[in-house]
Amino acid sequence: MSDIKLKVMEALQEEAYKGVVRIDSETMHTIGVRPGDIVEIEGNRKTVAIVDRAYPTDIGQNVIRMDGIMRRNARTGIGELVSVRRAEVKEAKSITLAPAQKGIVIQTNRPEIFKRGLLGRAVMKGDLLVVGGTNRRRSALSDNPFFEDIFDILRDDFQEGFGFSGIRFVVANTSPNQPILITESTSITINPKAVEITEENILEVTYEDIGGLDEEVKKIREMVELPLRHPEIFRRLGINPPAGVLLHGSPGTGKTLIAKAVANESDANFVLINGPEIINKYYGESERKLREIFDDAQKNAPSIIFIDEIDAIAPKREETYGEV
Repeated sequence: MSDIKLKVMEALQEEAYKGVVRIDSETMHTIGVRPGDIVEIEGNRKTVAIVDRAYPTDIGQNVIRMDGIMRRNARTGIGELVSVRRAEVKEAKSITLAPAQKGIVIQTNRPEIFKRGLLGRAVMKGDLLVVGGTNRRRSALSDNPFFEDIFDILRDDFQEGFGFSGIRFVVANTSPNQPILITESTSITINPKAVEITEENILEVTYEDIGGLDEEVKKIREMVELPLRHPEIFRRLGINPPAGVLLHGSPGTGKTLIAKAVANESDANFVLINGPEIINKYYGESERKLREIFDDAQKNAPSIIFIDEIDAIAPKREETYGEV
């Protein structure tokens, strides 16, 4: 079965988390697939997705557009190469889902709600996913007669997400145990409590979750993600990567969101510190707490320490009182 190496690029925001990837038509012809087929994507792990035509700007380029959850499922990142080939999938007889985030409990006696939000989704055991995107998958699969009857249970008043669009789920089990496609005959079981995922941190924020900050994200990626993913570039050039970045802006402009996204996409340990929380009235206690945080980050390297409201730790000198 022929495959091809493609460079990973981010998906557009409106296409995120729907289980669809985009590649060039010529590339599709090379690996023997057409729009609506299922492809296997292999980075450091294998996953599957529906393939669709590339954006006009990507025509003729060897790139694959995939969202942050898909990148995490394939254990890859933006700018890296993945192998793409035609996938052999079977209709899912049953599938078990569980919340992937600790502290979340799902109580429902209507698993068909989840089925409507997952129809047409191609998954493998261990994949992360978000409920929703059914209408997008239906349009992608419309040219494939093999999948023409999997959306029969949808009504015109179908609403996507059902309030679960912000929750990450993990595919805890599938039958058969291979790449599968969720259809109307698939039996879906929901584990109410989160399952333990030891392989990695759960992907809570990706670049597709950030809107209107393209230039800022690009600069942060160059200063933070590049040194973490490819330190050999800086060693070869004989220069030291930036040790820190200062983000400034009004509250709510996305500073913390950018930091979380970069940590997730870089596969780094993320430590969030709220400046006022570490201030202690006793002399030396604040410094001791900071030292502990940096020591823990070093032990769990690579790490990104994000200090929010840093002006609480380092105020203007003439405005400080006491000994801290």
